[in-house]
Amino acid sequence: MAASKLSTASVTVTRTNPFDGICAKISALYFDLDNTLIPTRTGDSKAIRKLADVLETQYNFTKDDANLATQNFLKSFRRCPDNSQTSLDSWRTHLWRESLQQRHKHLAEHIYPQWLKLRYRYLAVPPDYVQLLQRMRRAGYALALITNGPSNAQWEKVEKLHVRDYFDCVLVSSDLPWEKPHPQIFYAACNILHVKPQECVMIGDKLETDIKGGHLAQLGLTFWTPLSSSSSAAQSLDDVEYKPHVKLGNLLELYKYFPRLQAVAATSATANAAAAVTSSQRRCSQINANSGSGSNSEQRHQWQYRRGGSLPAMDCSNSETENSCDSFL
Repeated sequence: MAASKLSTASVTVTRTNPFDGICAKISALYFDLDNTLIPTRTGDSKAIRKLADVLETQYNFTKDDANLATQNFLKSFRRCPDNSQTSLDSWRTHLWRESLQQRHKHLAEHIYPQWLKLRYRYLAVPPDYVQLLQRMRRAGYALALITNGPSNAQWEKVEKLHVRDYFDCVLVSSDLPWEKPHPQIFYAACNILHVKPQECVMIGDKLETDIKGGHLAQLGLTFWTPLSSSSSAAQSLDDVEYKPHVKLGNLLELYKYFPRLQAVAATSATANAAAAVTSSQRRCSQINANSGSGSNSEQRHQWQYRRGGSLPAMDCSNSETENSCDSFL
């Protein structure tokens, strides 16, 4: 799910909600990975579209051949993202070779690393979500990442996207005897973090795993982040047995449910504003001191350099995996 911008004002305003009492007792938050913390499905689609352009320009594919190869690969990859009998690199290269036409199969070893690089460009945790996780830690919440999927594929995402840095606990279902929605995987996180189930919330995009699992484990609250707000599932929950307590448009809406998080955000906003004022005053003093002694071009260069330093490039990337294939296609 893409992160939307949230103004400082909307972060710091306290709003009453029917779960105020429960939220005040929460000490740990459990996050799903794919399509919750990272935009797996949309990111993979963006990477494939970008790669199709690369195949046309760099390898002289026709537009139809490029689209056919990339879409065939994406379908195969989503169906079987991992194979326990071989490495991730070998398996994915095999999928590319199977997806390419005969005259292009020899390019599989070259195309695969280009796809991998693009994939993780579009899979990165959105900057607003990184800030959210950091503020949660500063507010004193324990954080766990609980994801279903093949071990190698999921841990690759955790490592390449540096997700581990934000969590006290990371659990991948293939490493354990259970997967979501089995309550034991949630209890495992509780044991690691030394918290009670009723003190925890589960945040995820899947009703049948994240939300159902949160209910079965009797967690304090469940927050649902539907993959698409326009999907039929997002429109009606009448036929759903295990309903989420809260439906979120995106993770940034969590701010309004946790006063401790709002307080950290307000403190950060105040500190940033003070720092901006101090920086502006110093810049004005330096410009005044340099007036008459330096050229206008030198002053402009200094200003651009300062701005450039304050806007680091963000890497983006996306990935999705739910199943594992133990035999080649």
